[in-house]
Amino acid sequence: MDYRAKTNLYVQKEYWNEKAGTVKIPTTRSNTLEKQELIRRLSELSTELATLSKDIREAFLIAGDEKSGPDWLSTFIQERNEVRLPASKPAEDEVEESEIDGTEEFFKVFEHFVSIQKISEIRKRHYNVIIRALKRFALYNVQEVSFATLSSDMLREFAAFLETEHEFVVTDDKGNPCIKDPLYLEAYNAVPECRLPKQRGENTIIGTMSRFHTFIRWAKKNKYITEDPYEDYVIGTAIYGTPFYLTKEERNLLYAAKFPDNPGLDVQRDIFVFQCFIGCRVGDLMKMTRDNIINGAIEYVPRKTKEGRPWTVRVPITPTAQEILDRYADLPDKRLLPFICEQDYNRAIKKMIRLAGIDRMVTTLNTVTREEEKHPIWEVASSHMARRVLVGNLYKEVKDPNLITKISGHVENSRAFNRYCDIDEEMAKETIMKLE
Repeated sequence: MDYRAKTNLYVQKEYWNEKAGTVKIPTTRSNTLEKQELIRRLSELSTELATLSKDIREAFLIAGDEKSGPDWLSTFIQERNEVRLPASKPAEDEVEESEIDGTEEFFKVFEHFVSIQKISEIRKRHYNVIIRALKRFALYNVQEVSFATLSSDMLREFAAFLETEHEFVVTDDKGNPCIKDPLYLEAYNAVPECRLPKQRGENTIIGTMSRFHTFIRWAKKNKYITEDPYEDYVIGTAIYGTPFYLTKEERNLLYAAKFPDNPGLDVQRDIFVFQCFIGCRVGDLMKMTRDNIINGAIEYVPRKTKEGRPWTVRVPITPTAQEILDRYADLPDKRLLPFICEQDYNRAIKKMIRLAGIDRMVTTLNTVTREEEKHPIWEVASSHMARRVLVGNLYKEVKDPNLITKISGHVENSRAFNRYCDIDEEMAKETIMKLE
């Protein structure tokens, strides 16, 4: 059957995928208001098209043998639009609360919750990821997600969706990732991400459900719901491996290494060693300028705490760190060091540690399988390991959490800090010898 009809939905040619019959939504992360408005309008259009397609399929199946020729489709769309669109649009203040769609209200409240939270931009992005995943969950399952439908069973269904969403991504004949499930394709095109879904580890899902619970508790406190569906749902406990880091001897070996066949790697090596002496997060490091140097120390406000209870971290500059700063003292715009993008920086860290001959085996925890794995340390190194280099090596020397957290910028009773200070073999030996 080849039924054709006008949808009365319009989109610019450059944002239409004619082959797939879907709206193309740009994946750019531009923050301009014009780009945000364009993406919002295209997303709404994609959602409307997906809803129309679903309604047509359902009506087609219900009609059965009663479909009266090729005019059936155009007649259905016309009648559908007449039902959906009121003769005259009432003013916003005249809309009754009962007329507001439950799903629409739920996501508007969720988005409002995120906007008023005094949290970092990274955490806000985490919440927005949850919102988009919930919208795809609702579209794919043709299920209302609202305050009225929240239940422990829905939480379990959503957690299962998070666990298996990556399975919708398959490989085509040319070896490229694609989505073939038509229902999920509609949901994903309506609510896309910057990349296709990848397998989530159990820790990631636990973190997602914990953040969602934060919103649910807020909703209950603000009278949107009366019962907490989490009372009959077990989130679970995240499991982390013992943190690994370079010893002082390995750090010094890296600093002394030469890379004649890799131009520029020595510069990134200097930045990484400097980060090992400062112990800050890479996002904070890359924002630093010469203005952060005050009376022989680096001073900065950790980005992660800026929106909550901000405080200034002050880290005295060691002779090695000062030597590195002096080497790049003439950079333009008061830049502290010649930074590159974070992804290239992480690749450089792995390469420099490997070329320096530091290949000690470490035990890591696979975030998906939760099984232990053995890797040479360079293979699992990243910019965040510099933070562990400072905390782990300092703790071996002074064993004073209060002093170290002032230098590292960790919050009080930080679970991450407690993992960094896990007792290692050397400390265990030192302790047991006290029995003699």
